[in-house]
Amino acid sequence: MKRMLRIAFVGSLGLILAAPGIRAAEESPSAAPEEPEAAPARSYSIRYRLDVHGMVEKDHPATLEVMAAEAEVTGEVGQHFSYAVQIPFYTSMEGRGRGMHFGNLYVIYRGRLGEPTVKVGQFVLPFGNLPYYETHTRPVQTLYRYSLGARIDPGIAVEGYLGKETEFQVAVTTGNGPYRKDNNGNKVVTARVSHTFELGDNELRLGVSALRGKLPVFSLMSEPGMSGGDVLEFSDKNRVAVDAEFYWGPYLVRAEVVAGDDNGRGAYGHWLQFSYPLSYRTSLEAGMERWSQFSGGLTGYWAGIEHKLSEGKTARLVFETGRRRESGMSMDTVRITGQFLVEF
Repeated sequence: MKRMLRIAFVGSLGLILAAPGIRAAEESPSAAPEEPEAAPARSYSIRYRLDVHGMVEKDHPATLEVMAAEAEVTGEVGQHFSYAVQIPFYTSMEGRGRGMHFGNLYVIYRGRLGEPTVKVGQFVLPFGNLPYYETHTRPVQTLYRYSLGARIDPGIAVEGYLGKETEFQVAVTTGNGPYRKDNNGNKVVTARVSHTFELGDNELRLGVSALRGKLPVFSLMSEPGMSGGDVLEFSDKNRVAVDAEFYWGPYLVRAEVVAGDDNGRGAYGHWLQFSYPLSYRTSLEAGMERWSQFSGGLTGYWAGIEHKLSEGKTARLVFETGRRRESGMSMDTVRITGQFLVEF
Protein backbone atom coordinates (compact mmCIF):
# COMPACT_ATOMS: atom_id res chain seq x y z
CA MET A 1 0.00 0.00 0.00
CA LYS A 2 2.77 2.42 0.89
CA ARG A 3 4.49 1.56 -2.37
CA MET A 4 1.36 2.45 -4.37
CA LEU A 5 1.01 5.78 -2.55
CA ARG A 6 4.67 6.52 -3.24
CA ILE A 7 4.18 5.83 -7.00
CA ALA A 8 1.05 8.04 -7.12
CA PHE A 9 2.86 10.88 -5.32
CA VAL A 10 5.84 10.73 -7.69
CA GLY A 11 3.53 10.66 -10.74
CA SER A 12 1.55 13.67 -9.49
CA LEU A 13 4.74 15.60 -8.76
CA GLY A 14 5.98 14.87 -12.30
CA LEU A 15 2.76 16.18 -13.80
CA ILE A 16 2.94 19.35 -11.70
CA LEU A 17 6.53 20.01 -12.76
CA ALA A 18 5.72 19.36 -16.41
CA ALA A 19 2.51 21.47 -16.48
CA PRO A 20 4.22 24.83 -17.20
CA GLY A 21 5.94 23.35 -20.21
CA ILE A 22 2.69 21.82 -21.42
CA ARG A 23 0.85 25.16 -21.01
CA ALA A 24 3.67 27.03 -22.77
CA ALA A 25 3.47 24.63 -25.67
CA GLU A 26 -0.33 25.04 -25.83
CA GLU A 27 -0.09 28.84 -25.70
CA SER A 28 2.81 29.13 -28.15
CA PRO A 29 1.65 30.49 -31.55
CA SER A 30 3.99 28.12 -33.32
CA ALA A 31 2.28 25.16 -31.72
CA ALA A 32 -1.23 26.24 -32.81
CA PRO A 33 -2.45 24.96 -36.18
CA GLU A 34 -2.76 27.64 -38.88
CA GLU A 35 -6.32 28.73 -39.60
CA PRO A 36 -7.40 28.96 -43.24
CA GLU A 37 -7.71 32.51 -44.61
CA ALA A 38 -11.23 33.86 -44.20
CA ALA A 39 -13.28 34.34 -47.35
CA PRO A 40 -14.12 37.95 -48.28
CA ALA A 41 -17.23 39.17 -46.45
CA ARG A 42 -20.32 39.78 -48.55
CA SER A 43 -23.44 41.53 -47.36
CA TYR A 44 -26.34 43.44 -48.86
CA SER A 45 -29.60 45.11 -47.91
CA ILE A 46 -32.73 45.99 -49.86
CA ARG A 47 -34.92 49.01 -49.17
CA TYR A 48 -38.34 49.26 -50.79
CA ARG A 49 -40.15 52.53 -51.43
CA LEU A 50 -43.65 53.59 -52.51
CA ASP A 51 -44.18 57.31 -53.20
CA VAL A 52 -47.70 58.52 -54.10
CA HIS A 53 -48.57 62.15 -54.95
CA GLY A 54 -51.98 63.74 -55.17
CA MET A 55 -51.79 67.13 -56.95
CA VAL A 56 -54.18 70.00 -57.53
CA GLU A 57 -52.74 72.60 -59.92
CA LYS A 58 -54.09 75.82 -61.40
CA ASP A 59 -55.61 75.30 -64.87
CA HIS A 60 -54.97 71.55 -64.66
CA PRO A 61 -57.14 68.61 -63.55
CA ALA A 62 -56.42 67.00 -60.19
CA THR A 63 -54.15 63.97 -60.40
CA LEU A 64 -53.15 60.99 -58.27
CA GLU A 65 -49.87 59.46 -59.40
CA VAL A 66 -47.36 56.86 -58.27
CA MET A 67 -44.12 58.80 -58.47
CA ALA A 68 -42.00 55.84 -57.41
CA ALA A 69 -42.40 52.15 -56.69
CA GLU A 70 -38.81 51.04 -56.37
CA ALA A 71 -36.11 49.11 -54.57
CA GLU A 72 -32.62 50.20 -53.60
CA VAL A 73 -29.99 47.52 -53.17
CA THR A 74 -26.77 48.36 -51.36
CA GLY A 75 -24.02 45.98 -50.38
CA GLU A 76 -20.36 45.23 -49.77
CA VAL A 77 -17.96 42.71 -51.26
CA GLY A 78 -14.85 42.16 -49.19
CA GLN A 79 -13.08 45.05 -47.50
CA HIS A 80 -12.65 47.30 -50.53
CA PHE A 81 -15.82 47.28 -52.63
CA SER A 82 -19.38 48.48 -52.09
CA TYR A 83 -22.20 49.08 -54.55
CA ALA A 84 -25.67 50.58 -54.98
CA VAL A 85 -28.41 49.73 -57.47
CA GLN A 86 -31.70 51.63 -57.86
CA ILE A 87 -34.50 49.52 -59.39
CA PRO A 88 -37.69 51.37 -60.42
CA PHE A 89 -40.65 48.99 -60.79
CA TYR A 90 -43.01 51.79 -61.81
CA THR A 91 -43.05 55.58 -62.09
CA SER A 92 -45.31 58.12 -63.76
CA MET A 93 -42.26 60.29 -64.54
CA GLU A 94 -41.11 60.41 -68.13
CA GLY A 95 -38.13 61.48 -70.22
CA ARG A 96 -35.36 63.43 -68.57
CA GLY A 97 -37.45 63.99 -65.45
CA ARG A 98 -37.27 60.24 -64.87
CA GLY A 99 -33.50 60.38 -65.31
CA MET A 100 -33.22 63.04 -62.60
CA HIS A 101 -34.73 60.66 -60.04
CA PHE A 102 -33.84 57.14 -61.18
CA GLY A 103 -30.56 55.68 -62.33
CA ASN A 104 -28.21 55.23 -59.37
CA LEU A 105 -25.97 52.33 -60.33
CA TYR A 106 -22.37 52.42 -59.14
CA VAL A 107 -19.45 50.66 -57.48
CA ILE A 108 -17.17 52.27 -54.88
CA TYR A 109 -13.57 51.20 -54.29
CA ARG A 110 -12.10 51.95 -50.86
CA GLY A 111 -8.37 51.60 -50.30
CA ARG A 112 -6.62 52.08 -47.00
CA LEU A 113 -8.19 54.05 -44.19
CA GLY A 114 -8.00 57.76 -44.98
CA GLU A 115 -7.37 57.31 -48.69
CA PRO A 116 -9.82 58.75 -51.25
CA THR A 117 -12.53 56.49 -52.65
CA VAL A 118 -13.26 55.93 -56.33
CA LYS A 119 -16.84 55.71 -57.60
CA VAL A 120 -17.66 54.35 -61.07
CA GLY A 121 -21.12 54.20 -62.64
CA GLN A 122 -24.20 56.46 -62.50
CA PHE A 123 -24.45 58.71 -59.46
CA VAL A 124 -25.68 62.07 -58.15
CA LEU A 125 -23.50 64.97 -59.29
CA PRO A 126 -21.43 66.51 -56.45
CA PHE A 127 -22.70 70.06 -56.93
CA GLY A 128 -24.35 72.45 -54.47
CA ASN A 129 -26.49 70.80 -51.83
CA LEU A 130 -27.12 67.63 -53.88
CA PRO A 131 -24.57 65.47 -51.99
CA TYR A 132 -26.35 66.00 -48.66
CA TYR A 133 -29.98 66.83 -49.47
CA GLU A 134 -31.96 63.88 -50.83
CA THR A 135 -34.52 65.50 -53.14
CA HIS A 136 -35.68 62.25 -54.75
CA THR A 137 -38.33 61.59 -52.10
CA ARG A 138 -39.57 65.19 -51.72
CA PRO A 139 -42.23 67.19 -53.58
CA VAL A 140 -40.08 70.34 -53.67
CA GLN A 141 -36.90 70.15 -55.77
CA THR A 142 -33.82 72.37 -55.58
CA LEU A 143 -32.25 74.54 -58.30
CA TYR A 144 -30.38 71.66 -59.97
CA ARG A 145 -33.22 71.05 -62.46
CA TYR A 146 -32.56 74.43 -64.11
CA SER A 147 -29.04 75.35 -62.99
CA LEU A 148 -27.55 72.00 -64.10
CA GLY A 149 -30.23 70.26 -66.12
CA ALA A 150 -29.19 66.91 -64.63
CA ARG A 151 -28.95 65.21 -61.25
CA ILE A 152 -27.75 61.66 -61.96
CA ASP A 153 -25.04 61.21 -64.58
CA PRO A 154 -22.67 58.37 -65.62
CA GLY A 155 -18.94 58.71 -65.10
CA ILE A 156 -16.23 58.44 -62.47
CA ALA A 157 -15.72 60.33 -59.20
CA VAL A 158 -13.04 60.60 -56.52
CA GLU A 159 -14.09 61.50 -52.98
CA GLY A 160 -12.15 62.00 -49.77
CA TYR A 161 -11.18 64.23 -46.86
CA LEU A 162 -8.67 67.03 -46.48
CA GLY A 163 -8.30 66.93 -42.73
CA LYS A 164 -10.99 65.95 -40.28
CA GLU A 165 -13.78 68.37 -41.23
CA THR A 166 -13.08 69.14 -44.91
CA GLU A 167 -14.49 66.92 -47.64
CA PHE A 168 -13.92 67.00 -51.41
CA GLN A 169 -15.47 65.42 -54.51
CA VAL A 170 -14.33 65.54 -58.13
CA ALA A 171 -16.32 63.92 -60.95
CA VAL A 172 -16.05 63.53 -64.72
CA THR A 173 -19.36 62.56 -66.36
CA THR A 174 -21.07 62.54 -69.76
CA GLY A 175 -23.66 65.28 -69.11
CA ASN A 176 -26.50 63.43 -70.83
CA GLY A 177 -28.13 61.62 -67.91
CA PRO A 178 -28.41 57.95 -66.90
CA TYR A 179 -28.90 55.18 -69.47
CA ARG A 180 -28.22 57.61 -72.31
CA LYS A 181 -25.38 57.66 -74.82
CA ASP A 182 -22.89 60.50 -74.70
CA ASN A 183 -24.44 62.49 -77.55
CA ASN A 184 -21.65 65.04 -77.94
CA GLY A 185 -18.45 63.54 -76.54
CA ASN A 186 -17.87 66.56 -74.30
CA LYS A 187 -17.35 65.64 -70.66
CA VAL A 188 -18.71 67.49 -67.64
CA VAL A 189 -16.23 68.20 -64.85
CA THR A 190 -17.68 68.87 -61.39
CA ALA A 191 -15.78 69.65 -58.18
CA ARG A 192 -16.93 70.45 -54.66
CA VAL A 193 -15.19 71.21 -51.35
CA SER A 194 -17.07 71.55 -48.07
CA HIS A 195 -16.09 72.25 -44.48
CA THR A 196 -18.07 71.67 -41.29
CA PHE A 197 -17.84 74.28 -38.54
CA GLU A 198 -18.79 73.55 -34.93
CA LEU A 199 -20.37 76.72 -33.52
CA GLY A 200 -21.06 75.87 -29.92
CA ASP A 201 -24.10 73.61 -29.96
CA ASN A 202 -24.78 74.53 -33.59
CA GLU A 203 -23.25 73.20 -36.81
CA LEU A 204 -22.62 74.84 -40.18
CA ARG A 205 -21.61 72.95 -43.31
CA LEU A 206 -20.36 75.33 -46.01
CA GLY A 207 -19.59 74.16 -49.54
CA VAL A 208 -18.15 75.60 -52.74
CA SER A 209 -18.78 73.94 -56.12
CA ALA A 210 -17.71 74.44 -59.72
CA LEU A 211 -18.90 72.80 -62.94
CA ARG A 212 -17.98 73.03 -66.60
CA GLY A 213 -19.43 71.09 -69.52
CA LYS A 214 -22.26 70.65 -72.00
CA LEU A 215 -25.67 70.06 -70.37
CA PRO A 216 -29.33 70.51 -71.32
CA VAL A 217 -31.13 73.83 -70.76
CA PHE A 218 -34.81 73.41 -69.88
CA SER A 219 -37.72 75.69 -70.60
CA LEU A 220 -38.85 77.57 -67.50
CA MET A 221 -42.46 76.91 -68.50
CA SER A 222 -41.96 73.21 -67.75
CA GLU A 223 -41.06 71.35 -64.55
CA PRO A 224 -38.19 69.02 -65.50
CA GLY A 225 -37.71 67.70 -61.97
CA MET A 226 -41.15 66.07 -61.95
CA SER A 227 -41.94 65.48 -65.64
CA GLY A 228 -40.15 65.21 -68.96
CA GLY A 229 -39.50 68.93 -69.36
CA ASP A 230 -38.85 70.75 -72.63
CA VAL A 231 -35.17 70.99 -73.63
CA LEU A 232 -34.36 74.32 -75.30
CA GLU A 233 -30.78 73.39 -76.21
CA PHE A 234 -27.53 71.85 -75.00
CA SER A 235 -25.23 74.62 -73.78
CA ASP A 236 -21.64 74.83 -72.64
CA LYS A 237 -22.31 75.62 -69.00
CA ASN A 238 -19.99 77.23 -66.49
CA ARG A 239 -21.26 77.20 -62.92
CA VAL A 240 -20.01 78.16 -59.47
CA ALA A 241 -22.06 77.74 -56.31
CA VAL A 242 -21.97 78.29 -52.58
CA ASP A 243 -24.21 76.06 -50.48
CA ALA A 244 -24.89 75.98 -46.75
CA GLU A 245 -26.59 73.68 -44.27
CA PHE A 246 -27.01 75.30 -40.85
CA TYR A 247 -28.29 73.40 -37.82
CA TRP A 248 -29.28 76.16 -35.41
CA GLY A 249 -30.80 74.62 -32.30
CA PRO A 250 -34.03 72.93 -33.45
CA TYR A 251 -34.01 74.85 -36.75
CA LEU A 252 -32.48 73.80 -40.05
CA VAL A 253 -31.61 76.25 -42.83
CA ARG A 254 -30.50 75.14 -46.29
CA ALA A 255 -29.32 77.60 -48.92
CA GLU A 256 -27.65 77.63 -52.32
CA VAL A 257 -26.47 80.47 -54.57
CA VAL A 258 -25.49 79.66 -58.18
CA ALA A 259 -23.98 81.84 -60.93
CA GLY A 260 -22.46 81.23 -64.35
CA ASP A 261 -23.25 81.28 -68.04
CA ASP A 262 -24.74 79.22 -70.88
CA ASN A 263 -22.61 79.71 -73.99
CA GLY A 264 -21.60 83.10 -72.60
CA ARG A 265 -25.14 84.16 -71.62
CA GLY A 266 -25.63 84.87 -67.92
CA ALA A 267 -27.40 82.39 -65.62
CA TYR A 268 -27.86 82.82 -61.87
CA GLY A 269 -30.23 82.18 -58.99
CA HIS A 270 -30.68 81.15 -55.38
CA TRP A 271 -32.66 78.65 -53.31
CA LEU A 272 -33.53 78.90 -49.59
CA GLN A 273 -35.36 76.55 -47.23
CA PHE A 274 -36.23 76.82 -43.53
CA SER A 275 -37.42 73.87 -41.40
CA TYR A 276 -38.87 74.00 -37.89
CA PRO A 277 -39.88 70.91 -35.86
CA LEU A 278 -43.11 71.10 -33.89
CA SER A 279 -42.49 67.70 -32.32
CA TYR A 280 -40.56 64.51 -32.91
CA ARG A 281 -43.04 63.52 -35.64
CA THR A 282 -44.17 66.83 -37.11
CA SER A 283 -42.28 69.71 -38.73
CA LEU A 284 -43.02 72.83 -40.77
CA GLU A 285 -41.13 73.97 -43.86
CA ALA A 286 -41.00 77.12 -45.98
CA GLY A 287 -38.78 78.34 -48.78
CA MET A 288 -38.23 80.34 -51.93
CA GLU A 289 -36.26 80.15 -55.16
CA ARG A 290 -35.27 82.40 -58.05
CA TRP A 291 -33.61 81.54 -61.33
CA SER A 292 -32.68 83.59 -64.39
CA GLN A 293 -31.30 82.39 -67.73
CA PHE A 294 -31.15 83.66 -71.32
CA SER A 295 -34.75 82.59 -72.04
CA GLY A 296 -36.40 84.20 -68.99
CA GLY A 297 -36.76 83.83 -65.23
CA LEU A 298 -38.87 82.37 -62.45
CA THR A 299 -39.72 83.05 -58.82
CA GLY A 300 -41.28 80.49 -56.50
CA TYR A 301 -42.43 80.18 -52.87
CA TRP A 302 -43.63 77.22 -50.87
CA ALA A 303 -44.81 76.17 -47.41
CA GLY A 304 -45.56 72.72 -46.12
CA ILE A 305 -45.99 70.35 -43.22
CA GLU A 306 -44.48 66.90 -42.68
CA HIS A 307 -45.77 64.24 -40.29
CA LYS A 308 -44.25 60.84 -39.58
CA LEU A 309 -47.24 58.51 -39.27
CA SER A 310 -45.13 55.60 -38.04
CA GLU A 311 -41.77 54.00 -38.66
CA GLY A 312 -41.19 54.20 -42.42
CA LYS A 313 -44.45 56.05 -43.21
CA THR A 314 -44.48 59.81 -43.88
CA ALA A 315 -47.17 62.23 -45.05
CA ARG A 316 -46.43 65.68 -46.50
CA LEU A 317 -48.64 68.54 -47.66
CA VAL A 318 -47.06 71.38 -49.68
CA PHE A 319 -48.49 74.60 -51.11
CA GLU A 320 -46.46 76.20 -53.94
CA THR A 321 -46.96 79.43 -55.83
CA GLY A 322 -44.81 81.32 -58.32
CA ARG A 323 -44.43 83.25 -61.52
CA ARG A 324 -42.57 82.29 -64.68
CA ARG A 325 -41.71 84.31 -67.76
CA GLU A 326 -40.06 83.19 -70.95
CA SER A 327 -39.84 84.51 -74.53
CA GLY A 328 -42.38 87.26 -73.92
CA MET A 329 -44.87 84.98 -72.15
CA SER A 330 -45.68 84.80 -68.43
CA MET A 331 -47.45 82.25 -66.27
CA ASP A 332 -48.61 82.22 -62.65
CA THR A 333 -48.45 78.83 -60.94
CA VAL A 334 -50.35 77.48 -57.94
CA ARG A 335 -50.03 73.87 -56.85
CA ILE A 336 -51.00 71.81 -53.80
CA THR A 337 -49.29 68.45 -53.38
CA GLY A 338 -50.13 65.73 -50.90
CA GLN A 339 -47.55 62.97 -50.52
CA PHE A 340 -47.74 59.54 -48.91
CA LEU A 341 -44.33 57.87 -48.62
CA VAL A 342 -43.70 54.32 -47.42
CA GLU A 343 -40.17 52.93 -46.94
CA PHE A 344 -39.26 49.54 -45.52
